Amino acid sequence: MHMSSMDDDELSRLIGKRSQIKRKKREEIDLEMPSEDDLLESLGGDPADLDLDKMPEFQTKREARVPKKPSEDEKKQDTPAEPEFNDYYVDYEDENDFHIPNRMGVTTRCWGDEKEGFVSSGKLKKQAIREGKFVPGDIQVAYNKLLTEGIFLFETSPDYGKVMASKKLSGEDIMARCIQEYQETESTPLIVGTYNNQLWQRGGKGLTDSLSKSCEKLEVSAVDVYQIKNTGWLPSGGLVKGVTEAVVDMGTAGYVGVKNMAPIRMRRIINKLDAQGITLTTNSFAFSLVNRKNEKWINACKLLGVTPLIENPLGSGLASGQYTASNPSGGVAGAAKYSFETLDKLQPLHSVLETVAEKVKRRVKKEMRDIKDRGRARYGPPPKVNTDITTTQIALNYIVAKGAVPLVEVNGPSQADEVLGCMGWSLNDDEVSMLEAASDLCK
Repeated sequence: MHMSSMDDDELSRLIGKRSQIKRKKREEIDLEMPSEDDLLESLGGDPADLDLDKMPEFQTKREARVPKKPSEDEKKQDTPAEPEFNDYYVDYEDENDFHIPNRMGVTTRCWGDEKEGFVSSGKLKKQAIREGKFVPGDIQVAYNKLLTEGIFLFETSPDYGKVMASKKLSGEDIMARCIQEYQETESTPLIVGTYNNQLWQRGGKGLTDSLSKSCEKLEVSAVDVYQIKNTGWLPSGGLVKGVTEAVVDMGTAGYVGVKNMAPIRMRRIINKLDAQGITLTTNSFAFSLVNRKNEKWINACKLLGVTPLIENPLGSGLASGQYTASNPSGGVAGAAKYSFETLDKLQPLHSVLETVAEKVKRRVKKEMRDIKDRGRARYGPPPKVNTDITTTQIALNYIVAKGAVPLVEVNGPSQADEVLGCMGWSLNDDEVSMLEAASDLCK
């Protein structure tokens, strides 16, 4: 087969073009590659100083390539940062700069206290569990659950379990152990420490010394809030000086709180702290459905920009319906805790607690179905919210509905689950009114 002169010309043109492309690519590579002198200069060396005898031997054998697994840090960089928990009150209009996720807290009052059921070691028998006993391991499991799911506030004191301090099992010791052993997330607790000052302890040095000892025992550099007790009509200048030094100079406390301080007294100490450039952040006191005498204190706190922390929000089991006339033992083995007369008087409240629990259960189930139907396509599945509402959870969310933060006794996993079951739903005005009307009937 013979090719025409036109075909020869076309073939020659294509071969020439290919050679031109190859030459151009080689020139581009040569331009991009730095010279040896440039490389040495960039490394701070001089070509004249190069000792070829001391050059390292290069291996020509290539290692087998293994697919690289992204590190945890790379995973975080590749995906947008998201909170590791749900804070259903992230948009809540806080009283001050101290935000409490999910408006719920825990008191460590019973930790290390044998009179409150604490057992220092060993495995509990079924009878002991029915009696409400708990061991350090129970506390650790409960702590892990709470912190992982978004409950961060823990209130403690040197007085909690102080009898066990010599065994490193006081409330503060156990709290430190919980913090150290927690591995689930990088979250850390918000610690509210307490200076259990007596009436004669009104000096600043005693306060700062006590706080430093608490920080050392808790193995933290500072607590988030340090609260002082009400000193009544006695002067409080020394205490104000002490908390000022702790917050401003020492950095061992982030905020200042008080305990059991009435509105008038609270206003006075607010003025003293303001003069030092410090804001009063919290005031903790008792309040529950069976003890509403401090309701005005909650209102005063809100007006003054102070977060109310509520001690004994379940009224020692009376406000939650744990102990009733039909269940005087409260499901706890042993002698009845309250007389029949006391429990019988509270029947209207306990009956309405059950009614409201059923009412809220139906409402929350319906709300969750509606959210699921509306948002399935666009937003994916909604967060899981407890719909098996208990009377204990009603009593706790009543406190939240009043604008306060309950400090709940949590000594084991089941109590932690009870608290976590309060998240994601709330009481409406009608339900709060029903509870308060029933509470009024019990006076």
